[in-house]
Amino acid sequence: GEEEEAWLPARISMCYDKEQQKVHVRRGWPEPLREGEVRYELCATISAVFEGSEEDWDQGEVDDGRHLVTHVRGARLDDEEAGSPGAGDQYHGRWLLVNDFLIQAVEEEEVTCFEPWRTPALLYYARHNFEQECGHPRFVNPITRAVYKSDRSLASSALANKTPTFVPPSSEELSTPMVVGIDAEFVALTPEQSELLLDGTNVITKTSRMSLGRVSVVRALDSKATVGVKGAEQALAGTPMIDDYIRTPEPVMDYLTRFSGLVPGDLDPQTSPHHLIPLKRAYLKLRYLVDQGYHFVGHGLNNDFRIINIYVPPEQVKDTVNMFHLPNRRKISLRFLVHLLLRQRIQADTHDSIEDARGAMLLYQYYLKCKEEGRFEEELERIYEEGTKCGWQVPE
Repeated sequence: GEEEEAWLPARISMCYDKEQQKVHVRRGWPEPLREGEVRYELCATISAVFEGSEEDWDQGEVDDGRHLVTHVRGARLDDEEAGSPGAGDQYHGRWLLVNDFLIQAVEEEEVTCFEPWRTPALLYYARHNFEQECGHPRFVNPITRAVYKSDRSLASSALANKTPTFVPPSSEELSTPMVVGIDAEFVALTPEQSELLLDGTNVITKTSRMSLGRVSVVRALDSKATVGVKGAEQALAGTPMIDDYIRTPEPVMDYLTRFSGLVPGDLDPQTSPHHLIPLKRAYLKLRYLVDQGYHFVGHGLNNDFRIINIYVPPEQVKDTVNMFHLPNRRKISLRFLVHLLLRQRIQADTHDSIEDARGAMLLYQYYLKCKEEGRFEEELERIYEEGTKCGWQVPE
């Protein structure tokens, strides 16, 4: 039989009838074009997707079970652009599904055909061949180094910023891609939800919603940056260039002090003694470094970047949790690696993001040294042997 026509046309033709003062819309791009008719094609959609059970849907309980997903079509590159490095030609003109942190290629039929559980919220059509007719618009990054110049703390307590914990990056540092260490701490905004099954097992039905509470970025251990007047400069190698506490947009349910080192009052402008900034500014400061080509060293960065909701190209991420890992074996904690390989103690009482970021940088330096000497594989086997012997515990 004939293919069923999609509910949503991927291509339309439009013209304005001045006499009738009406806009005429036709499906597809029929020939010949009418006078004044212009062709448009679908470029993006935003849809509300119901994520509950079929029973909830049948009962009409759909208001609280929706989230938004986006379909967007990749740019159609010309032959020269498509062949250039980093052009992403695997997505050349293809449709992409963006669902939270999942991005995957899909067929056009999935975009234009709707089911009862997926409702269109926004449809974006663009004029066909607009780029060829008008030229590619020059992209200007709206995030500039000015985000660092306007970096004023929200904290108003008497103790606020009395002893700064970081030296802001200089103009030279902001314009030169570098390797930096990074660590982030998080707080919980909502509790975790679970359900007790008949067999006695407890199943998590909804994870707690997390928010960024603190983020620290430290300079490379061999950084040449200095501060102070000529002749009395202070070296800044390994020191923080960012140490921001984040004012959360919602009330904090749990500060997760054992894991974050954050306590009530740290994120309150009236009581915080720290450099406190809005979440948006913290994001922009990190985004600027990413766009400048900074490389980030840390432990468990995939999870950190996912919760922060920032994309960092894989080639700019140096995650020590993956460096010091054997396939099909357990992941090793930062605290254990620093203790075993560097003979240092971190996280003794609580977590500190500056300490953790610096620890990751030291591990990365150790990794490079072992690689250069050709003994890393042997050292990795030794780490797992030692960890198994002591039960992966760090002596108190």
